[in-house]
Amino acid sequence: MFADMNKQDEKLESDLKSMKILVVDDDQMVLELIQHHLVRWGFDTSTAANGLDAWAILEAQSVDVVICDWIIPGMDGIELCRKIRSTDFERYIYFIIISGQNLNQNVVKGLEAGADDYVSKPIDFDILRARVGIGQRIVRLEKDRRERYERMESNFYQTISMFGQLMEIFDEDLGGHARRVANFSLAIAKRHPLVMDSDYPIVEAAGLLHDIGMLGLPSEILAKKRTEMRGDEQKLYQSHPVQGEQIIKPIAFLQRVASLIRAHHEQFNGRGFPDGLAGDEIPLLAQIVAAASIYDNLVTKAKVSFEDIPERLQQMKGYQLAPAMVDLLLAFNLDVLQQNDKKQHLELTLDDLREGMLLAQSVRKKSGAILMPAQTEITAYGIEKLKNYHQVDIIGNKVSIYQYSVKD
Repeated sequence: MFADMNKQDEKLESDLKSMKILVVDDDQMVLELIQHHLVRWGFDTSTAANGLDAWAILEAQSVDVVICDWIIPGMDGIELCRKIRSTDFERYIYFIIISGQNLNQNVVKGLEAGADDYVSKPIDFDILRARVGIGQRIVRLEKDRRERYERMESNFYQTISMFGQLMEIFDEDLGGHARRVANFSLAIAKRHPLVMDSDYPIVEAAGLLHDIGMLGLPSEILAKKRTEMRGDEQKLYQSHPVQGEQIIKPIAFLQRVASLIRAHHEQFNGRGFPDGLAGDEIPLLAQIVAAASIYDNLVTKAKVSFEDIPERLQQMKGYQLAPAMVDLLLAFNLDVLQQNDKKQHLELTLDDLREGMLLAQSVRKKSGAILMPAQTEITAYGIEKLKNYHQVDIIGNKVSIYQYSVKD
Protein backbone atom coordinates (compact mmCIF):
# COMPACT_ATOMS: atom_id res chain seq x y z
CA MET A 1 0.00 0.00 0.00
CA PHE A 2 2.76 2.44 0.97
CA ALA A 3 4.59 1.60 -2.26
CA ASP A 4 1.45 2.54 -4.24
CA MET A 5 1.17 5.83 -2.31
CA ASN A 6 4.80 6.63 -3.07
CA LYS A 7 4.20 5.93 -6.75
CA GLN A 8 1.20 8.28 -6.74
CA ASP A 9 3.28 11.02 -5.09
CA GLU A 10 6.05 10.50 -7.66
CA LYS A 11 3.52 10.71 -10.49
CA LEU A 12 2.03 13.93 -9.07
CA GLU A 13 5.49 15.48 -8.79
CA SER A 14 6.31 14.36 -12.33
CA ASP A 15 3.04 15.88 -13.61
CA LEU A 16 3.90 19.19 -11.91
CA LYS A 17 7.32 19.33 -13.50
CA SER A 18 6.08 18.33 -16.94
CA MET A 19 3.04 20.63 -16.92
CA LYS A 20 3.64 23.87 -18.82
CA ILE A 21 1.63 27.02 -18.00
CA LEU A 22 1.54 30.13 -20.19
CA VAL A 23 0.66 33.42 -18.45
CA VAL A 24 -0.55 36.29 -20.64
CA ASP A 25 -0.91 39.84 -19.27
CA ASP A 26 0.24 43.26 -20.49
CA ASP A 27 0.77 44.45 -16.90
CA GLN A 28 4.38 43.47 -16.18
CA MET A 29 3.92 43.58 -12.42
CA VAL A 30 0.89 41.25 -12.50
CA LEU A 31 2.67 38.99 -14.98
CA GLU A 32 5.71 38.59 -12.74
CA LEU A 33 3.58 38.12 -9.62
CA ILE A 34 1.56 35.27 -11.18
CA GLN A 35 4.72 33.67 -12.55
CA HIS A 36 6.38 33.91 -9.12
CA HIS A 37 3.54 31.99 -7.46
CA LEU A 38 3.38 29.36 -10.21
CA VAL A 39 7.11 28.69 -10.00
CA ARG A 40 6.85 28.47 -6.21
CA TRP A 41 4.08 25.89 -6.63
CA GLY A 42 6.37 23.83 -8.86
CA PHE A 43 5.05 24.63 -12.33
CA ASP A 44 7.09 25.28 -15.47
CA THR A 45 5.94 28.66 -16.83
CA SER A 46 6.39 31.01 -19.75
CA THR A 47 4.96 34.50 -20.24
CA ALA A 48 3.65 36.78 -22.97
CA ALA A 49 2.62 40.45 -22.84
CA ASN A 50 0.10 40.29 -25.72
CA GLY A 51 -2.11 37.89 -27.64
CA LEU A 52 0.11 37.63 -30.71
CA ASP A 53 3.18 36.67 -28.69
CA ALA A 54 1.06 34.19 -26.74
CA TRP A 55 -0.11 32.56 -29.98
CA ALA A 56 3.48 32.29 -31.23
CA ILE A 57 4.40 30.44 -28.01
CA LEU A 58 1.41 28.11 -28.35
CA GLU A 59 2.46 27.22 -31.90
CA ALA A 60 6.08 26.60 -30.89
CA GLN A 61 5.69 24.86 -27.51
CA SER A 62 3.49 22.29 -25.81
CA VAL A 63 1.35 24.22 -23.32
CA ASP A 64 -1.08 22.60 -20.90
CA VAL A 65 -2.72 25.61 -19.20
CA VAL A 66 -3.17 29.23 -20.29
CA ILE A 67 -3.86 31.93 -17.67
CA CYS A 68 -4.85 35.00 -19.67
CA ASP A 69 -6.04 38.52 -18.89
CA TRP A 70 -9.24 39.52 -20.67
CA ILE A 71 -7.88 42.80 -22.08
CA ILE A 72 -4.49 42.43 -23.77
CA PRO A 73 -3.03 44.04 -26.93
CA GLY A 74 -3.02 42.45 -30.36
CA MET A 75 -5.59 39.78 -29.62
CA ASP A 76 -7.69 39.92 -26.47
CA GLY A 77 -8.21 36.97 -24.14
CA ILE A 78 -11.56 36.01 -25.67
CA GLU A 79 -10.12 36.01 -29.22
CA LEU A 80 -7.13 33.97 -28.09
CA CYS A 81 -9.40 31.44 -26.40
CA ARG A 82 -11.59 31.09 -29.49
CA LYS A 83 -8.52 30.63 -31.69
CA ILE A 84 -7.20 27.88 -29.41
CA ARG A 85 -10.54 26.07 -29.48
CA SER A 86 -10.73 26.25 -33.28
CA THR A 87 -7.21 24.81 -33.68
CA ASP A 88 -6.39 21.12 -33.56
CA PHE A 89 -3.63 20.95 -30.95
CA GLU A 90 -2.17 17.58 -29.99
CA ARG A 91 -3.25 18.06 -26.38
CA TYR A 92 -6.15 19.76 -24.61
CA ILE A 93 -5.26 23.28 -23.40
CA TYR A 94 -7.02 24.33 -20.20
CA PHE A 95 -7.89 28.03 -20.37
CA ILE A 96 -8.35 30.31 -17.33
CA ILE A 97 -9.41 33.87 -18.10
CA ILE A 98 -8.81 36.78 -15.69
CA SER A 99 -10.85 39.96 -15.60
CA GLY A 100 -11.22 43.00 -13.38
CA GLN A 101 -14.96 43.03 -14.04
CA ASN A 102 -16.62 40.22 -12.13
CA LEU A 103 -19.95 40.52 -13.93
CA ASN A 104 -22.18 37.55 -14.74
CA GLN A 105 -22.33 38.49 -18.42
CA ASN A 106 -18.53 38.52 -18.58
CA VAL A 107 -18.31 35.11 -16.96
CA VAL A 108 -20.88 33.73 -19.41
CA LYS A 109 -19.14 35.32 -22.40
CA GLY A 110 -15.79 33.87 -21.36
CA LEU A 111 -17.20 30.37 -20.86
CA GLU A 112 -19.10 30.53 -24.17
CA ALA A 113 -15.84 31.43 -25.91
CA GLY A 114 -14.35 28.17 -24.64
CA ALA A 115 -12.71 29.21 -21.38
CA ASP A 116 -12.70 26.51 -18.71
CA ASP A 117 -12.56 28.79 -15.67
CA TYR A 118 -12.74 32.44 -14.62
CA VAL A 119 -10.75 34.36 -11.98
CA SER A 120 -11.50 37.95 -11.04
CA LYS A 121 -9.08 40.74 -10.11
CA PRO A 122 -7.61 41.48 -7.65
CA ILE A 123 -6.33 37.92 -7.78
CA ASP A 124 -6.74 35.75 -4.69
CA PHE A 125 -3.79 33.41 -5.13
CA ASP A 126 -5.33 30.69 -2.97
CA ILE A 127 -8.26 30.64 -5.39
CA LEU A 128 -5.90 30.73 -8.39
CA ARG A 129 -3.97 27.77 -6.96
CA ALA A 130 -7.20 25.81 -6.61
CA ARG A 131 -8.27 26.73 -10.18
CA VAL A 132 -4.89 25.63 -11.55
CA GLY A 133 -5.25 22.38 -9.58
CA ILE A 134 -8.56 21.72 -11.32
CA GLY A 135 -6.89 22.38 -14.65
CA GLN A 136 -4.07 20.04 -13.71
CA ARG A 137 -6.53 17.21 -13.01
CA ILE A 138 -8.39 17.83 -16.28
CA VAL A 139 -5.16 17.89 -18.27
CA ARG A 140 -3.97 14.69 -16.58
CA LEU A 141 -7.29 12.92 -17.27
CA GLU A 142 -7.20 14.05 -20.90
CA LYS A 143 -3.62 12.84 -21.24
CA ASP A 144 -4.53 9.44 -19.76
CA ARG A 145 -7.55 9.20 -22.06
CA ARG A 146 -5.42 10.05 -25.10
CA GLU A 147 -2.76 7.50 -24.15
CA ARG A 148 -5.40 4.79 -23.68
CA TYR A 149 -6.90 5.65 -27.05
CA GLU A 150 -3.48 5.54 -28.73
CA ARG A 151 -2.79 2.12 -27.19
CA MET A 152 -6.17 0.87 -28.33
CA GLU A 153 -5.62 2.29 -31.83
CA SER A 154 -2.19 0.66 -31.98
CA ASN A 155 -3.69 -2.69 -30.92
CA PHE A 156 -6.46 -2.25 -33.49
CA TYR A 157 -4.11 -1.72 -36.43
CA GLN A 158 -1.60 -4.35 -35.28
CA THR A 159 -4.37 -6.95 -35.02
CA ILE A 160 -5.87 -6.00 -38.38
CA SER A 161 -2.44 -6.16 -39.99
CA MET A 162 -1.76 -9.57 -38.47
CA PHE A 163 -5.00 -11.04 -39.81
CA GLY A 164 -4.37 -9.43 -43.21
CA GLN A 165 -0.93 -11.03 -43.41
CA LEU A 166 -2.41 -14.37 -42.38
CA MET A 167 -4.88 -14.21 -45.28
CA GLU A 168 -2.07 -13.29 -47.68
CA ILE A 169 -0.02 -16.30 -46.54
CA PHE A 170 -3.02 -18.63 -46.80
CA ASP A 171 -3.91 -17.55 -50.32
CA GLU A 172 -2.22 -14.75 -52.27
CA ASP A 173 -5.26 -14.04 -54.43
CA LEU A 174 -7.52 -13.89 -51.38
CA GLY A 175 -5.10 -11.51 -49.67
CA GLY A 176 -4.91 -9.29 -52.74
CA HIS A 177 -8.70 -9.16 -52.99
CA ALA A 178 -8.91 -8.25 -49.29
CA ARG A 179 -6.45 -5.36 -49.62
CA ARG A 180 -8.23 -3.94 -52.66
CA VAL A 181 -11.65 -4.22 -51.01
CA ALA A 182 -10.29 -2.40 -47.95
CA ASN A 183 -9.08 0.46 -50.17
CA PHE A 184 -12.30 0.57 -52.20
CA SER A 185 -14.47 0.42 -49.06
CA LEU A 186 -12.67 3.39 -47.56
CA ALA A 187 -12.92 5.39 -50.81
CA ILE A 188 -16.66 4.69 -51.12
CA ALA A 189 -17.30 5.42 -47.43
CA LYS A 190 -15.69 8.85 -47.82
CA ARG A 191 -18.23 9.64 -50.54
CA HIS A 192 -21.27 8.66 -48.49
CA PRO A 193 -22.91 11.58 -46.64
CA LEU A 194 -24.06 9.40 -43.72
CA VAL A 195 -20.67 7.86 -42.97
CA MET A 196 -18.73 9.69 -40.24
CA ASP A 197 -14.97 10.07 -40.02
CA SER A 198 -14.94 7.75 -37.00
CA ASP A 199 -16.43 5.00 -39.22
CA TYR A 200 -13.52 5.04 -41.68
CA PRO A 201 -11.17 2.68 -39.77
CA ILE A 202 -14.10 0.34 -39.09
CA VAL A 203 -15.17 0.03 -42.71
CA GLU A 204 -11.55 -0.27 -43.88
CA ALA A 205 -10.91 -3.07 -41.37
CA ALA A 206 -14.14 -4.83 -42.36
CA GLY A 207 -13.09 -4.58 -46.00
CA LEU A 208 -9.71 -6.13 -45.24
CA LEU A 209 -11.19 -8.95 -43.12
CA HIS A 210 -14.52 -9.54 -44.87
CA ASP A 211 -13.37 -12.91 -46.27
CA ILE A 212 -11.35 -14.08 -43.28
CA GLY A 213 -13.90 -16.87 -42.83
CA MET A 214 -12.43 -18.36 -46.01
CA LEU A 215 -9.39 -19.47 -44.03
CA GLY A 216 -9.57 -23.23 -43.77
CA LEU A 217 -11.85 -23.72 -46.79
CA PRO A 218 -10.50 -26.24 -49.33
CA SER A 219 -8.40 -24.59 -52.03
CA GLU A 220 -10.63 -26.03 -54.77
CA ILE A 221 -13.56 -24.02 -53.41
CA LEU A 222 -11.52 -20.81 -53.42
CA ALA A 223 -10.60 -21.45 -57.06
CA LYS A 224 -14.21 -21.86 -58.20
CA LYS A 225 -16.80 -19.29 -59.20
CA ARG A 226 -19.94 -19.34 -57.06
CA THR A 227 -21.99 -20.53 -60.04
CA GLU A 228 -19.70 -23.58 -60.32
CA MET A 229 -20.21 -24.72 -56.71
CA ARG A 230 -22.54 -27.59 -55.95
CA GLY A 231 -24.10 -29.09 -52.81
CA ASP A 232 -21.72 -29.18 -49.84
CA GLU A 233 -19.30 -26.83 -51.63
CA GLN A 234 -21.95 -24.15 -51.76
CA LYS A 235 -22.88 -24.70 -48.11
CA LEU A 236 -19.24 -24.45 -47.07
CA TYR A 237 -18.79 -21.26 -49.07
CA GLN A 238 -21.95 -19.68 -47.63
CA SER A 239 -20.72 -20.40 -44.11
CA HIS A 240 -17.70 -18.08 -44.44
CA PRO A 241 -19.43 -14.86 -43.24
CA VAL A 242 -20.48 -16.59 -40.01
CA GLN A 243 -17.07 -18.24 -39.65
CA GLY A 244 -15.45 -14.85 -40.14
CA GLU A 245 -17.64 -13.28 -37.47
CA GLN A 246 -16.74 -16.06 -35.03
CA ILE A 247 -13.02 -15.57 -35.64
CA ILE A 248 -13.15 -11.81 -35.01
CA LYS A 249 -15.94 -11.41 -32.45
CA PRO A 250 -13.96 -12.57 -29.36
CA ILE A 251 -11.70 -9.52 -29.81
CA ALA A 252 -13.61 -6.83 -27.90
CA PHE A 253 -12.53 -3.82 -29.98
CA LEU A 254 -13.36 -5.64 -33.26
CA GLN A 255 -16.93 -6.67 -32.44
CA ARG A 256 -18.42 -4.02 -34.73
CA VAL A 257 -16.14 -5.21 -37.52
CA ALA A 258 -17.31 -8.78 -36.84
CA SER A 259 -20.97 -7.81 -37.37
CA LEU A 260 -20.10 -6.22 -40.72
CA ILE A 261 -18.20 -9.34 -41.80
CA ARG A 262 -21.31 -11.42 -41.08
CA ALA A 263 -23.50 -9.14 -43.22
CA HIS A 264 -21.26 -8.56 -46.26
CA HIS A 265 -23.11 -11.13 -48.43
CA GLU A 266 -26.61 -9.86 -47.66
CA GLN A 267 -28.46 -8.44 -50.68
CA PHE A 268 -30.80 -5.50 -51.07
CA ASN A 269 -33.58 -7.82 -52.27
CA GLY A 270 -33.25 -10.09 -49.23
CA ARG A 271 -31.84 -13.07 -51.16
CA GLY A 272 -28.37 -12.93 -49.66
CA PHE A 273 -26.92 -14.93 -46.80
CA PRO A 274 -26.58 -15.86 -43.96
CA ASP A 275 -29.59 -14.01 -42.48
CA GLY A 276 -31.64 -12.96 -45.51
CA LEU A 277 -31.56 -9.28 -44.53
CA ALA A 278 -33.09 -6.79 -46.98
CA GLY A 279 -32.93 -3.07 -47.69
CA ASP A 280 -32.09 -0.93 -44.68
CA GLU A 281 -31.89 -4.01 -42.45
CA ILE A 282 -28.37 -4.41 -43.82
CA PRO A 283 -25.89 -2.19 -41.93
CA LEU A 284 -24.74 0.69 -44.11
CA LEU A 285 -21.04 -0.11 -43.69
CA ALA A 286 -21.71 -3.74 -44.62
CA GLN A 287 -23.44 -2.52 -47.80
CA ILE A 288 -20.32 -0.53 -48.61
CA VAL A 289 -18.01 -3.51 -48.09
CA ALA A 290 -20.31 -5.67 -50.24
CA ALA A 291 -20.28 -3.04 -53.00
CA ALA A 292 -16.48 -2.80 -52.87
CA SER A 293 -16.14 -6.60 -53.03
CA ILE A 294 -18.50 -6.85 -56.01
CA TYR A 295 -16.63 -4.08 -57.81
CA ASP A 296 -13.26 -5.79 -57.30
CA ASN A 297 -14.65 -9.14 -58.45
CA LEU A 298 -16.03 -7.55 -61.62
CA VAL A 299 -12.67 -5.96 -62.43
CA THR A 300 -10.30 -8.70 -61.23
CA LYS A 301 -12.12 -12.02 -61.60
CA ALA A 302 -14.67 -11.29 -64.32
CA LYS A 303 -12.18 -9.06 -66.21
CA VAL A 304 -14.91 -6.51 -67.00
CA SER A 305 -13.42 -3.33 -68.47
CA PHE A 306 -13.93 -0.08 -66.57
CA GLU A 307 -15.90 1.21 -69.56
CA ASP A 308 -18.35 -1.74 -69.29
CA ILE A 309 -18.66 -1.63 -65.48
CA PRO A 310 -21.62 0.82 -65.50
CA GLU A 311 -23.78 -1.56 -67.54
CA ARG A 312 -23.06 -4.44 -65.16
CA LEU A 313 -23.73 -2.31 -62.10
CA GLN A 314 -27.07 -1.11 -63.48
CA GLN A 315 -28.16 -4.75 -63.65
CA MET A 316 -27.64 -5.01 -59.86
CA LYS A 317 -29.43 -1.76 -58.98
CA GLY A 318 -32.32 -2.43 -56.61
CA TYR A 319 -31.58 -6.14 -56.80
CA GLN A 320 -28.22 -7.13 -55.34
CA LEU A 321 -27.26 -3.59 -54.32
CA ALA A 322 -29.20 -0.58 -53.07
CA PRO A 323 -29.74 2.06 -55.78
CA ALA A 324 -27.77 4.64 -53.79
CA MET A 325 -24.85 2.21 -53.47
CA VAL A 326 -24.80 1.63 -57.22
CA ASP A 327 -24.73 5.39 -57.78
CA LEU A 328 -21.71 5.66 -55.48
CA LEU A 329 -19.95 2.85 -57.36
CA LEU A 330 -20.68 4.53 -60.69
CA ALA A 331 -19.14 7.77 -59.44
CA PHE A 332 -16.14 5.84 -58.08
CA ASN A 333 -15.71 4.02 -61.40
CA LEU A 334 -15.83 7.32 -63.27
CA ASP A 335 -12.98 8.58 -61.12
CA VAL A 336 -11.01 5.41 -61.93
CA LEU A 337 -11.59 5.99 -65.65
CA GLN A 338 -10.43 9.58 -65.39
CA GLN A 339 -7.35 8.57 -63.40
CA ASN A 340 -6.52 5.94 -66.01
CA ASP A 341 -6.87 8.58 -68.71
CA LYS A 342 -4.42 10.79 -66.85
CA LYS A 343 -1.94 7.91 -66.68
CA GLN A 344 -2.08 7.81 -70.48
CA HIS A 345 -1.26 11.51 -70.70
CA LEU A 346 2.10 13.22 -70.77
CA GLU A 347 2.73 16.75 -69.62
CA LEU A 348 5.15 18.26 -72.16
CA THR A 349 6.70 21.69 -72.38
CA LEU A 350 5.99 23.69 -75.51
CA ASP A 351 9.61 23.18 -76.64
CA ASP A 352 9.08 19.40 -76.54
CA LEU A 353 6.01 19.43 -78.79
CA ARG A 354 6.28 17.78 -82.21
CA GLU A 355 4.00 17.61 -85.22
CA GLY A 356 1.53 14.73 -85.13
CA MET A 357 1.07 14.71 -81.36
CA LEU A 358 -2.53 14.73 -80.10
CA LEU A 359 -3.85 17.02 -77.37
CA ALA A 360 -5.35 15.03 -74.46
CA GLN A 361 -6.81 18.11 -72.76
CA SER A 362 -7.90 21.47 -74.11
CA VAL A 363 -5.41 24.31 -73.95
CA ARG A 364 -7.10 27.18 -72.15
CA LYS A 365 -6.32 30.80 -71.51
CA LYS A 366 -5.78 31.71 -67.89
CA SER A 367 -9.28 33.17 -68.05
CA GLY A 368 -10.62 29.67 -68.86
CA ALA A 369 -11.43 30.26 -72.55
CA ILE A 370 -10.41 27.42 -74.89
CA LEU A 371 -7.60 28.22 -77.31
CA MET A 372 -7.10 24.73 -78.71
CA PRO A 373 -9.59 21.92 -77.99
CA ALA A 374 -8.73 18.37 -76.88
CA GLN A 375 -8.16 15.84 -79.70
CA THR A 376 -6.46 18.52 -81.82
CA GLU A 377 -3.50 17.20 -83.79
CA ILE A 378 -0.42 19.34 -83.25
CA THR A 379 1.01 21.11 -86.31
CA ALA A 380 4.06 23.33 -86.76
CA TYR A 381 1.72 26.32 -86.95
CA GLY A 382 -0.05 25.20 -83.75
CA ILE A 383 3.26 24.92 -81.88
CA GLU A 384 4.28 28.42 -82.96
CA LYS A 385 0.87 29.76 -81.97
CA LEU A 386 1.08 28.22 -78.49
CA LYS A 387 4.58 29.60 -77.94
CA ASN A 388 3.41 33.09 -78.89
CA TYR A 389 0.53 32.85 -76.40
CA HIS A 390 2.98 31.71 -73.71
CA GLN A 391 5.32 34.64 -74.40
CA VAL A 392 2.54 37.11 -73.66
CA ASP A 393 1.57 35.11 -70.53
CA ILE A 394 -1.83 33.97 -71.81
CA ILE A 395 -1.08 30.27 -71.23
CA GLY A 396 1.43 28.22 -69.23
CA ASN A 397 4.43 26.39 -70.65
CA LYS A 398 3.00 22.83 -70.51
CA VAL A 399 0.24 20.97 -72.34
CA SER A 400 -1.24 17.48 -71.97
CA ILE A 401 -0.54 15.03 -74.80
CA TYR A 402 -1.78 11.47 -75.38
CA GLN A 403 1.14 9.17 -74.67
CA TYR A 404 0.41 6.92 -77.68
CA SER A 405 0.77 9.90 -80.03
CA VAL A 406 4.36 10.52 -78.93
CA LYS A 407 6.70 8.89 -81.44
CA ASP A 408 10.15 7.72 -80.45
